[in-house]
Amino acid sequence: MTDKDFSQLLMIGVAGEELSAFERSAFRRYPPGGVILFARNCLDPEKTAVLISELQDLSRTVTGRSLIIAVDQEGGPVTRLKAGFPHFPGAAALGAENDLEKTRKSAENLAAALASIGINCNLAPVADLYRAPSRVLHDRCFGSDPELVSGQVKAFIGGLQSRGVAACVKHFPGHGCVVEDSHKELPVADLSRPALERHLKPFRAAIAAGVRLMMAAHIKFPAIDALSVPFSPLFLRDIARLELGFDGVLISDDLDMAAVSGRPLAQVMVDGLKAGLDMALWGRNLKPVVDPEPLISDFCQQLALSFPHSDAIRVKIDRVNRLREGFLS
Repeated sequence: MTDKDFSQLLMIGVAGEELSAFERSAFRRYPPGGVILFARNCLDPEKTAVLISELQDLSRTVTGRSLIIAVDQEGGPVTRLKAGFPHFPGAAALGAENDLEKTRKSAENLAAALASIGINCNLAPVADLYRAPSRVLHDRCFGSDPELVSGQVKAFIGGLQSRGVAACVKHFPGHGCVVEDSHKELPVADLSRPALERHLKPFRAAIAAGVRLMMAAHIKFPAIDALSVPFSPLFLRDIARLELGFDGVLISDDLDMAAVSGRPLAQVMVDGLKAGLDMALWGRNLKPVVDPEPLISDFCQQLALSFPHSDAIRVKIDRVNRLREGFLS
């Protein structure tokens, strides 16, 4: 395998409404498997569509495959596309009505709007159970009852994926068990393994609904494992894969966050992949980097050293490529 294979396990942000010369060079040499868009990339839907088209042309030229083009378009407070883009209700409003057909239809319409400009992956729905003091989940959750949230999550995923937009359920195994903001610190939960079960129920429902991606939260559960979730084989393999039966793409939350600060970013990415992640998410959002190429190069070198036997890394690449070639092509 080559660096072009290894870089497929990255989802990377771009700096603005157009690709920079640095980004074009980096993506030709180290083509990522996905790109994540933020508000800075989505000031005008027509310009966003042009950016996506260039990204896809570049990817197909270099790899022969389409990119995963992802965005956090949850509706409600987390909405990257705003001006010139249709408005959709957030999870809290949908959960309050608890009309599953309405939720499904809203997600269908949202997916159609995203697909119209080339976005093929929505980093939604939020399957966390709401907890009132939370600093990050306000109006982003369907509710606090596992049964209600499970039904809403299934309906939302069904709506998105019926229109060809892959859903990414988050934040596994449930950010509603903590109140801290992982953008600023590593949240620590005091739950035992039995107590975690109610938080896992909506994720079980998402997997039953055929969700294509699942995002691992930056949370630590000392009573369950000494390692935080994105670096924990227990959570990523034993629970997500073996117990819950998830066979889609496991992706990290943004690895720029303060929750994982203190170590070189390339090493953080590789550690997550060694633990069981399929893709490392680097938004270039919280700590902007003008030229992404040196870090991607470092990542590829460290990944090659960490996986001397190619079978383990090939499984991850194949899982990402199945999504790109099957569901999103």
